This record gives sequence, structure tokens and C-alpha cells, in this order.
Amino acid sequence: MTRRYALIFLLVLVLPLMAVAKKPRTSGDAQRQKEKTEKQYAKTEKNLKKTEQELRQKLGKVASLESDIDITTKQIRTLKKQIDSIAELKSGVEDSIAVNEAQLESLRSAYVKAVRSSRKYRREISGLVFIFSADNFRQASHRMTYLREFSDWRQRKSAEIMTINAELQVRREHLTVLLVQADSLRTAAQMQENRLQSSRKELSKAVGSLKGKQKQLNKMLKEQQQTLDRLDQEIDRLIQKEAEERRRKEEEERKRREAEERRRREQEQKAAKDGSPKPETKPADSEFKPIDSAAADKQASSDFMACKGKLPSPLSHTYVVAQGFGVQQHRSIKTLKVNNTGVDLETAPGASARAVFPGEITGVFMQKGLNYVVLVRHGEYLTVYANLQDIKVKKGAKVKTGDTLGTVAPSPVNPDRSQLHFEIRREREKYDPVLWLK
Repeated sequence: MTRRYALIFLLVLVLPLMAVAKKPRTSGDAQRQKEKTEKQYAKTEKNLKKTEQELRQKLGKVASLESDIDITTKQIRTLKKQIDSIAELKSGVEDSIAVNEAQLESLRSAYVKAVRSSRKYRREISGLVFIFSADNFRQASHRMTYLREFSDWRQRKSAEIMTINAELQVRREHLTVLLVQADSLRTAAQMQENRLQSSRKELSKAVGSLKGKQKQLNKMLKEQQQTLDRLDQEIDRLIQKEAEERRRKEEEERKRREAEERRRREQEQKAAKDGSPKPETKPADSEFKPIDSAAADKQASSDFMACKGKLPSPLSHTYVVAQGFGVQQHRSIKTLKVNNTGVDLETAPGASARAVFPGEITGVFMQKGLNYVVLVRHGEYLTVYANLQDIKVKKGAKVKTGDTLGTVAPSPVNPDRSQLHFEIRREREKYDPVLWLK
């Protein structure tokens, strides 16, 4: 009986479960499963983007700290040079003070000795008695000259003593100023040293937080390199298009001139055959002006080349080089490398990009990862301004040095700062812009 009840109990529990397991899925179940999967995917995608953003911010922090360390190091170097310069001036002033003090002591000693001697002499005999006691007129004249010269000598020595005293006072005051300046510079240098140490510790901490994330960093680096490669390809395409358009116009001009020459010869031959006067040659139509840009391009190229190392900043605000030119190994994360076709300049939010030389806008386009890109041609040379927003120029426009091209967009790794990607080219050949800027 007990076994029978146990069997019934098991059937009551198991049969409903078997019925549920065999229950077919409906379209509603499939829809709910789809929505659940999509939510999980969206959540995963959000987490990945959040992680990537955090990595970018950390890399931005590292870059910012490295720039701060560079700036602080230069400031310390400058302060130390100023301190050394002041030390040299101080040494010179101290030497001159020592020389003046020796001269002053010598003058005082001679002056005191002469005055004491004259006082002793005057106690024994007066000046008039000294003169009238002479044996003859000539001796009296010599004694008068001596007394006059001695009086003049005393006045001169007194004046010299006063002059040297005044010089000593000036030099001592100058020395005091130098000492104060040196102390101030040493204090400033020590403050910068402390700041440098703090930045280095913070940098070490920031780099440490990126350990173990090599895969994500490599992915970001690959995307960054792809962005630069796409920009390079697009610029090369535009340069090729420009060259083809130039060749097409030159060919049209050549054919036009040949046709004009044929017509002229035909008219001359016809006139000679008919015996009529030689026809006048008409000027070419205004729509077919000769293309003579080669000389202008050559001059523009020469002028641009002459400004190497003298070009003004491409930014309206001060900047630091966040990423240098060419194959660059990350200073703090040695496993990261990037091949930069220009330089990345980090600056203040809202800064403007400015033309570094007169030229013509030959390209304005959008580039994924770099916002707007502006190309300015200077003969054979090109300057490239990427990661812009609020563009102020159009293709075909002429610009002068310092003209605003647009506002620099935020840095991809540091949203609190703006970053300009700047290039200098001679057609497809690339140069380090830092060597061209003053």
C-alpha cells in the first residue's frame, strides 16, 4: 500500500514537468527570447564602449602628464640657466666691489697721511710764513705752486673717494637685488621640481592602471592607425585628382592653341592664294586664357621653403605636442607604436586653426575619426589641418597667413582639451612639421 501511494505521488510530480518540457514554443516565446538577447547585446556593447572610453581617458591622462613633465622639465632647465647667469653676475659684482674697496682703502690711506702731514706742518709754520721765508723769488714761486697743487690734489682725492663710495653703494645694492632674485629663482625651481616629482608619480600610477589591457590598447591603436591611413589615402587621392585636372586643362589649352595656329595658317594661305591683304590675328577668346601657373607655383614653393623653421603656430592658443611625427613608440607604454603622418597638437578648448602661410583651399572634407579636414596648397607644398569643426573656409578660397580655418574639435583621448592633427607635405612626401614651425 505504501509503495502504491509513493508511485502515485511521483506521477503527480513528474507528469506536469514532462508536460511543460514537451510544450511547444510559441512566437511570443521567440519574441521574448529575441528581446532578451538584444538587451544583453546592448548591455555588453555599452560596457565595451564604457571600457574603451575609460581607456581613452587614461591614455589621455598619460599623454597630458607626459606633456606636463616636458613643460616642467624645460621650465626647470630655464630657471637653472637663469640662476647660473645670476651667479656669474654676482661673482662679477663681488669682484668689482673688492677692487673698489681696495682702491678706496688706498685713497683713504694716502689722503689721511697727507692731511696729517700738512696739519703737522701748519702747526709749526703757516703757509704765508712758508712762502715769505723763501731765500729768493723763484723759491717762493715754487712754494706757492706746491701749496696750490697740494690743495687741488686734496680736492681731487676727496672727489675720487666720494665717487668710489657712490659706486660701491650702487654695486652693493645691485648685489642685494641679485641675491633676492637668485633666492626667488631657487624657490621657483624647487616648486617645479616638486611638481615634476608629483607628475612622475601620477604618471606611474596611470600607466600601472593600464597594465593587463594590452589587447584593448592594441585595438584602439589599430583604429587610430587606420584613421591616419584613411586620411593619407584620401589626401593622396585628392592630390592625384588635382594632377589629373591640371593635365586635362593643360591638354585642352595645348589643343586650343594648336587649333588657333591652324586657323591662322589657313587664313594666311587663303589670303596669299586670293591675293587679298593678310588677315589680322584676333586675340584668343577670354574663356580660353593661357594657363601659366607653373611660374607662380614655383615662386610659391620657393617662398614656402624659405620659411622652414619660421612658420607661425597653426593654432590661436599655446599647444603641446601630444604625438610626434613618424614612427613613434609610446614614451610610457613601450609596447605601443604608431606611424604618424604629421603631429598631434593639444591645445585649449575652443582654439582656432590658422593658416601658416598664404595659399589656396584645395580640399575640405569629412574624415571618420578626424571630423573636418582642410587642405591648403602653397605651390608644390600642402598644409593639412584635421579634426576641425565649425569650418570657416570653402574650397577654392584664397587665405593669408593667420586666417582662421575653423575651430579645433575635442581630443579623442582627452575631451577636456582640443587636438589638431597638422601635416606638411610636398605633394605626397611628408615632413616633420615641428622642424618647420618657429
